Amino acid sequence: MGEIVKDILLSPNAGIVLVFLTLVLVIGVVLSKTGILQVHTEAVQIGAADRERNIIRQQLEWSKQHLRAFEVYLPKDPNENYLAKYVTERMYDKYVDWITLNHLSKSMAYIEIKQEIIVNLVMGLVHTDEYQSEELKELLRKDTKESIEALLQIREVYK
Repeated sequence: MGEIVKDILLSPNAGIVLVFLTLVLVIGVVLSKTGILQVHTEAVQIGAADRERNIIRQQLEWSKQHLRAFEVYLPKDPNENYLAKYVTERMYDKYVDWITLNHLSKSMAYIEIKQEIIVNLVMGLVHTDEYQSEELKELLRKDTKESIEALLQIREVYK
């Protein structure tokens, strides 16, 4: 076996083959880093990391801005200045989990589960009458559905 390897490496074409293989490897790495060459299998994903990071970054930024705007719709208690901000921060934590786990879906079952997670989160955090109202629950459900749809749309735009 050692003699065969020695003969192959000492042959006149060995240098050209090694240079060619090195060149192919370098070109493959460059193409995968730019995202032109992508390999997606169950075990390995090559070339999509930069694109995926950009999608996640955009989704997180949208979620943060959306929840800051959504905060004005939450009931305000004059004695608790930061209650609405705290609730939206906790909602943002849930959105971060959904985005980073990268399993958002348009299916109604998925959306209904996420709606109940948000409603239960808010209802569990604040026990005042304003936060326990059916109107707020419906607002949270509607907003959660629209948010998931917007996050999926961001993914489609950046693909």
